[in-house]
Amino acid sequence: MRLVTFDTGAGPELGVLHGDLVVRPAAALRAHQVYRNGPSTVSRAAELPEEMVAFFQAGARGRALAAEAVAVVEEQGARGDELHDGGRPVAHPVADIRILAPVPRPPRVRDYLTYKAHASGSGLATPPALAAMPICYKCNADSIIGPDEPLLWPSYTEQLDFELEVGFFTCQGGRDLTPEQAADHIAGVTIFNDVSARDIQFFEMSQSIGPSKGKDFCTAMGPCVLTIDEVDEWDIRLSARVNGETWASGTTADRQFSFAEVLAWASLDEDVRPGEFLAVGTVGGGCGLELDRWIRPGDVVELEASGIGTLRNPVGERRVPPPGAGLRTYQGAPPVHL
Repeated sequence: MRLVTFDTGAGPELGVLHGDLVVRPAAALRAHQVYRNGPSTVSRAAELPEEMVAFFQAGARGRALAAEAVAVVEEQGARGDELHDGGRPVAHPVADIRILAPVPRPPRVRDYLTYKAHASGSGLATPPALAAMPICYKCNADSIIGPDEPLLWPSYTEQLDFELEVGFFTCQGGRDLTPEQAADHIAGVTIFNDVSARDIQFFEMSQSIGPSKGKDFCTAMGPCVLTIDEVDEWDIRLSARVNGETWASGTTADRQFSFAEVLAWASLDEDVRPGEFLAVGTVGGGCGLELDRWIRPGDVVELEASGIGTLRNPVGERRVPPPGAGLRTYQGAPPVHL
């Protein structure tokens, strides 16, 4: 099942992608109850959350009810009927809606290094720690954007970069999880573009701290969440296109740690909450740094993952800050070329 958060002007809503439609599952079940004038469906509609993280928490029961809602819409459509709930259709053409990031403000976002090829391809020595544990930095959850929104280009960098990644959302909270327990805490998978300002990233990390300014300004996610019951985490095929030209491709096969192992490590001596997002890192060759090819303002970046779809974002213009903003002591960072 492919889940989206979308907006028609009424605010963010949960939807299920079904062909060229987005179905509002709880609304579909409510409308079907009115259509049939029976009490059983409305009770099921009341069980079905209308927000993404709450839907994650509903687990298999939520997915079953959402599948029922999609079947209702399909059945009524075959009859030429359009169901309405509160005066609004329960299904919208994808072309008529705006798809947002799946969880516009996750409670926490972490991005892990699990592909050795990305570390070596970025000119970094593979750290001995990577054999023992996945390594991450914590992202700025307030910088999340969704499909078709411009990638923000900060004023302080000349080398903006995309990163070809996937990651997963949690459906339950927990602490001190084993990998076996953690497997039951994973809701689904989406595409993650950890947009990076490479020159300042390497400049600031020369102090063995960070990244901060190199990462915290913009992160793209979407377009949908593929529920974990439909995912083979070791066989997601990935590609990156810039202006229609394929720059990178790979799969999720060549990783050090499974999704469950990443989550188990994250939970050790630390609480994990429902709706958190954990990315598993850039695939080998999956960024401009490794290729020494650089995106420019006006380019269009498309990251594709099998079963999930394509995360498309244009590249915005470099920002011009107001006079006096920042620090006079920062005059730019040395360019990075491998």
